[in-house]
Amino acid sequence: MLASNRITLTVVMIFTGVFSLLSVVMFLQANADIQKEARAAFEQAKVLADSDIPYETLRLLLQNNRDVVLLNTPSPAFESSQTSPLVDFNASLPPLEITHRQSGKSFWIAANTDAELSEISATVIQVLGIFFIALVVTLLSLRYAVNSRLKPLAKLCEGLNSMTTGKYQFNGDATDIAEIQTLIDHYNSLTSNLQAKENQVVSLRKRVAAIQEQERQSLARELHDNLGQLITGITVQTYMLSQQRAHPEYVAKACEQIQQQCREVHQGMKEVTSQLYPVFLTRLGLIRSIQQATQTWQDIHNINVNWQDEFHPFEAHPERDTQVYRIVQEALNNIAKHAQADQVDISLTTDTHQLQILIRDNGKGFSPDTAPGGLGLESMQERATLANGTLTIHSSNTGTHISLSVPVTFNKELNHAYIAR
Repeated sequence: MLASNRITLTVVMIFTGVFSLLSVVMFLQANADIQKEARAAFEQAKVLADSDIPYETLRLLLQNNRDVVLLNTPSPAFESSQTSPLVDFNASLPPLEITHRQSGKSFWIAANTDAELSEISATVIQVLGIFFIALVVTLLSLRYAVNSRLKPLAKLCEGLNSMTTGKYQFNGDATDIAEIQTLIDHYNSLTSNLQAKENQVVSLRKRVAAIQEQERQSLARELHDNLGQLITGITVQTYMLSQQRAHPEYVAKACEQIQQQCREVHQGMKEVTSQLYPVFLTRLGLIRSIQQATQTWQDIHNINVNWQDEFHPFEAHPERDTQVYRIVQEALNNIAKHAQADQVDISLTTDTHQLQILIRDNGKGFSPDTAPGGLGLESMQERATLANGTLTIHSSNTGTHISLSVPVTFNKELNHAYIAR
C-alpha cells in the first residue's frame, strides 16, 4: 500500500474513533441535561401547585412550559413524538401527579424532550459537519504534503532501481525530513563506495591481465632459454655420442654430461611447476611446505629467518592451504624486494579453531602512500578473504608486521606427523 493511502486510512480511522467517542460523550451529556431540565420542570410545577395561583392559571402555565406536558391519566405512558425508538430519555422520569393546594384538584405531568432533542440534533449535525469538513481538509492537506515531501524518496527508489543496471547515480534534492535525508546520505555514500570499488576492480583486472601477460612471457623465456637449451644440448650430445662409438672414454663422459643435463631439466621443471601451482602441498602438507619454502628463500636471499611453531592437528583444506601458502610466499617476496631487511621472524601457531601466522622483519618499512604499486598487498588481502581469514599489516621505519588468521577444523584423530609431513 502506498504511503499516502496508508496515511489517509489512518487519519480516517482516527477521525472515526474520535467522532464515535465524542458521540458517546454527547449522548450521555444530552441525557443528563434532559433529566436535569425535566426534574427542574417537575419541581417548578410542585412550587406553582403549592402557591396561591388559581387552578386554571396553573394549568395554563404548565401548558406553556416546553419541558412538561399535561396528562389526564398516568397511563398509557407519555411518548414524545421526537424521541428515537432506540433511546427513551423519559425512562427514568415517570409521570408525576400534581395536586392544586387551593382547589384540591389533581392532574398528571410528564417530561417533554422534544425541544431538547431538537437542540441536540442541531448540535450533532453541526459537529458532524465540522468533523467532515475537517476530515476532508486534513486528508487533502496530508496528501499534498506527503506527495510533495516524498518526491526525494521516489527519486531515491529510482536510483536504487538503476543500481541493478550498474548505474550509480542519484540526482535527488535535499529534504528537511531527517529520516529521508539520512537515507539519501547513506545512498550517496553507498554509490560512491560502489563506484570506487568498480573502478578499482576494473583497474585490478587491467593490472592482473598485464601481470598474467608478463608471467606468460617470463615462463616462455624460462622454457626457451633454460629448458630449451638443455634439451638442445642433450640432443647434440646424443648425436655426438652416436658418432663416437669407438671411443669408450668419450662415451662415458658424454653420458655423464647427459645425466647432469637431465637433472637440470628435471629441476627446471620442478621450479616452473612450483611457480604455477604448489603441487607439493598435497604431499608435504601446509606447514612443511611453508617451512621448505622459507628455507629455500633463506638460502637464496641470504636473510636470516627465525622460525617458531606450536601447532595442533587440523584437517587439510586444499583451497585454504593454497591461499595461505601464497600469502606467505608473497610476504617473503616483498621482504626480499623492498624491505632491505637482514632478519625475519616467523611464528606459526594453531589452536582448535584457527591458524595464526606472524611475519616480522627489521626492514625500512613503508607507508600506504608510498607502498609499491604492484598487486602484492592487494592480492594478499584478497587471498585472506578467500580463505575466510583476516590479514593485518602494520609497518613503520623499524620494520613490518604481518598477521594472518584463518579458521581451521580441529581433528584429534590426526597425529603430529600428518600436519608436519
